[in-house]
Amino acid sequence: MITRHHMALALMCALILCSSFFLSDPLLMVLVIAGTCTGVLLPDIHMTRPKHLTFRTFAWLIVQFPRRICAPLMCRISARTRHPVPDPADKRLTHSLPGVLFIFVFTSAFLYLPAFLADRALAGWIAVFLGGILLGMGLHLAEDLCTRKGIFPFFPFSSRAVAGSIRPCDRTDPRIARYHIQHGTVLIVLFSLESEGILAPALFSPLSVAGIGICLGTMVYFSEVAVRQDRGPAGIIKAPSPAKTT
Repeated sequence: MITRHHMALALMCALILCSSFFLSDPLLMVLVIAGTCTGVLLPDIHMTRPKHLTFRTFAWLIVQFPRRICAPLMCRISARTRHPVPDPADKRLTHSLPGVLFIFVFTSAFLYLPAFLADRALAGWIAVFLGGILLGMGLHLAEDLCTRKGIFPFFPFSSRAVAGSIRPCDRTDPRIARYHIQHGTVLIVLFSLESEGILAPALFSPLSVAGIGICLGTMVYFSEVAVRQDRGPAGIIKAPSPAKTT
């Protein structure tokens, strides 16, 4: 998906998750949201630099960390295995479970260890932020597997891809807009329940997790996701066209 779709869907998922402590701990909410919005950008190492100063410029700056540090390191490590990746700009590196975990571990070492040595309280807040980063990268993979280019779960150990049938730039396909409406509806319902005090506080955490699960599950279902054959780092994976409605 394109950057604005990633950001909007990830932001709503983070708010859904934070619905159980909207009013009780705003700092915790801010850290989770900031981490999620950062993490959802990190896998897109193929992002091009915008010609003008826009929101995408800041997204591009964030992506330089995995692009210039993590991806080259992953290539060096893979060169010592039976599955070398010669191109550090190959987006399959970061659209995979090994790639996401590598970025998370490297980011954690970069942020958490200095904070832990300096201040244990600060390290606790950094850990919350890192949890948001992991959530954001997971959401990125979940959202991208709904598109025609898909993701590559076990790359470089396997070139198999998991992909759907959505073309993010196709304005005639209403599904992405429906996903935004669905996420927003779940968020509004949970926020209303929180503000009205209808449910017991202990029920909000499992209810928010269930809300995210429903949102992601329906996305995957209506995107016709299936395992497909990889066509290379820049190739489009064939997927069935969405069924026409009458």
